[in-house]
Amino acid sequence: MWFSKYWEVINNLGHSHLPWLTQCLIIIIAASILSTIARKSLARLAQSISITESPYIGSIIQSARLPLSLSVWLMAVGWILNLTQSMIDLPILEVVPLIQRLVIIILLAWFTLNLVNNGYQNLQKKHFQKSILDANTAEIIYKLSQLFIIIAFSLMLLQSSGISISGLLAFGGVGGLAVGLAAKDMLANLFGGLVLYIDKPFHVGEKIKVMGSDVEGWVEEIGWRKTRVRNYDRQPIYVPNALFATSAVINPSRISNRPIRRIIGLRYQDLDKIKAITKAITLYLNSHKELDKHRPIEVRLINYGVSSLDIKIYCFAACMEYEDFLRIQEGILLQAGHIIMEHGAAIAFPTRTLDIDWPNELNNHKKSP
Repeated sequence: MWFSKYWEVINNLGHSHLPWLTQCLIIIIAASILSTIARKSLARLAQSISITESPYIGSIIQSARLPLSLSVWLMAVGWILNLTQSMIDLPILEVVPLIQRLVIIILLAWFTLNLVNNGYQNLQKKHFQKSILDANTAEIIYKLSQLFIIIAFSLMLLQSSGISISGLLAFGGVGGLAVGLAAKDMLANLFGGLVLYIDKPFHVGEKIKVMGSDVEGWVEEIGWRKTRVRNYDRQPIYVPNALFATSAVINPSRISNRPIRRIIGLRYQDLDKIKAITKAITLYLNSHKELDKHRPIEVRLINYGVSSLDIKIYCFAACMEYEDFLRIQEGILLQAGHIIMEHGAAIAFPTRTLDIDWPNELNNHKKSP
């Protein structure tokens, strides 16, 4: 048996090559010590890093603990086998370099997958408070990273094993082209979803309007292929993500301030009071704490209307919520009405003057006793 033959060679080696055994023992002891030091040092460093709440560095340390320890033992085993091969000729030892390369690739893949997994879990525990990523974007990046790592390291394993991957890549390119042509609409939606996760024109819960379509409402879900929007009638609208790549999207939820444009009509007999009224309203608006002072504030007479002198109030409320906008606008209109009344003026209402031209006979009849 071949096994008994190799065992006899190794047994004779143990009796006649004491220095070789001593070196192997030293290597094993050193590997054990280095492995233990590496694991404990990284464990302590991970604890100290977690105190500073750094999810990325902590993920690297957590992911490197076990692969680094195994790498030390891999180096030790490789060293021992190299010493053995230099002293005796065993054909089985010729595959050791290949095995070492494959194991190194597997350890690197293991470390990378652990790094991605631990980083995602750390971000989840901290609820993405100190990250530029939101939950949806982080999940998509996490899944894509896992897929990319598995494919990349699988190709590396095949190449290191002596299997040419050029034909596989060529076949994959042709197959990918065929699939792309057959499912171009689906791919357009997928890339549209990717653009949404990268650009982030809106988030879940925000109100949007897609120009050139009837899509308007609140975003409830952003998926890879479609986005669900709830309109004013509480009806769900399932929008293909490709639409967002070709259409303009209005996001009122991210408005920095809301414009107030209102027309107030005064009576024509209050013409001499217009200047004082507009000045008083302007002073009030300039002192208003909830108006954006970096935007124009204008109160002007803009038109001689049919039955009123039209004053335009133009300013910007420093708010994002529509309810706050209505409250601020209501306060401004009420205060403007009080200012108009304080100046002895009044808000006009539609009136019409009717001039009657009586015939001469009727005029003479009215004058006669």
